[in-house]
Amino acid sequence: MQTLKEIVTKEATVHVVAWTPSKVEEGMRFSIIYEFDDAKAIAMYNKYLSEVVAHKIPANAKVIIHGHIDVIGEEAYNQTLSVKRANDVKSTLQNSVSKLGTTGVVFEVNGMGENENTAPFGNKLPEERSYNRTVIIDIIPTIN
Repeated sequence: MQTLKEIVTKEATVHVVAWTPSKVEEGMRFSIIYEFDDAKAIAMYNKYLSEVVAHKIPANAKVIIHGHIDVIGEEAYNQTLSVKRANDVKSTLQNSVSKLGTTGVVFEVNGMGENENTAPFGNKLPEERSYNRTVIIDIIPTIN
């Protein structure tokens, strides 16, 4: 059996940082589907936005609204239609939040047009195109 004859020690500088847990930004996502070539939500979806979604928006939240469209039609027209759809949702939510007395809500509206890279679904099948006629609403509460 061998014995250790010498102990080797080295000095090194170490930078120690206290660990802090990361802040998780939780949000909620909702969506509604539009009829072909229409920028006005059907009555059932307006009711859903007013009576369900608006009640989920807390004070000082950020609401991000993305309007999507399928690839049928001219690109410029589709871009405009996707913005109109997003603004339709914004208008309904803004009015509903105001009636509820919720303050400090910031709305961000994006028209995604027919960009296939940002489309929620493919555009090859009629069913996929139908689902792409959607507006997605993300609610991000303020983190203190």
